[in-house]
Amino acid sequence: MDLTSIVHTKSGAKAAVHPYGATVTSYQTSSGREMLFVSSTAILDGTKAIRGGIPLVFPQFGQPDTSMPQHGFLRNNTWKVGDSYDNEDAAGCDFTLALSDVVNSRGGKWNIGDTVLDCFVTLSVKVEPESLTTTLKVKNTGGTSEFDFQTLFHTYYKVNGGAALDKDRCHVSGLGGYNVQDKVTGMKYALGEDDVVFIDRETDRIYSPPSGKVAVDVVIQTGTDGSSAKLHASGSVDGKAVAVSAVVWNPHAEKAKSMGDFTDSQYHDMICVEPGILDFPKLECGKEAEFTQVITSM
Repeated sequence: MDLTSIVHTKSGAKAAVHPYGATVTSYQTSSGREMLFVSSTAILDGTKAIRGGIPLVFPQFGQPDTSMPQHGFLRNNTWKVGDSYDNEDAAGCDFTLALSDVVNSRGGKWNIGDTVLDCFVTLSVKVEPESLTTTLKVKNTGGTSEFDFQTLFHTYYKVNGGAALDKDRCHVSGLGGYNVQDKVTGMKYALGEDDVVFIDRETDRIYSPPSGKVAVDVVIQTGTDGSSAKLHASGSVDGKAVAVSAVVWNPHAEKAKSMGDFTDSQYHDMICVEPGILDFPKLECGKEAEFTQVITSM
């Protein structure tokens, strides 16, 4: 499968998007800094979701409905490449997926043959000299039924110098006051206002925002070179802002050994910080949900 290359000619910043899952697999700033991690053993032939980059999650995160596949169907189907541009300020390209073209990872209320639901999805990727913007739009194109959903950008950040377990060189700040659900230990607690999030064990935690906060704004320290990334994420349903949560994930040593598309030691080289709309908002017929992530090099 051929990658789509998005190059901002003026600055040299560029991104690559795999048609399977419309997965962004690379973003390099104008200085050549690669911000995304992709496993060296990721499967890129369209038979499995890509391990790394920015996989797209919809209509569910994880598998709360066991009759549907984990993380839904966006990351496991081939998308169509749409219009592109390259101007003074930015370069970009659109990718689209109609439900009628979704042949993999259906199930539950979205099952092929007996679903009454329909949707049309657009991913817009914009490359600027120091930032990458991904905007996901989901339109309910069904004639009779609303649906609830979850959606998430499962973003893998590259950690330089293998420093993902060094809390001074790899951590996430900006989640103070969020409510935490630890999916590994089962614990629930509130994060202190000044606390940072770091990796010291298998990590799979959902950070839900405090009342009144709808957007995610965090800074991710990404390694021994002093680099960092600023993340801003926001979402809306039918034009009304909805709360965005964040997930922090790293498999650590034991889980890494069980992953066929991830080497035993690569957990040192990445951290996932994943903004998501996770409260199952309802999308009425003819209405649209929009979800945007902006990653900026610092």
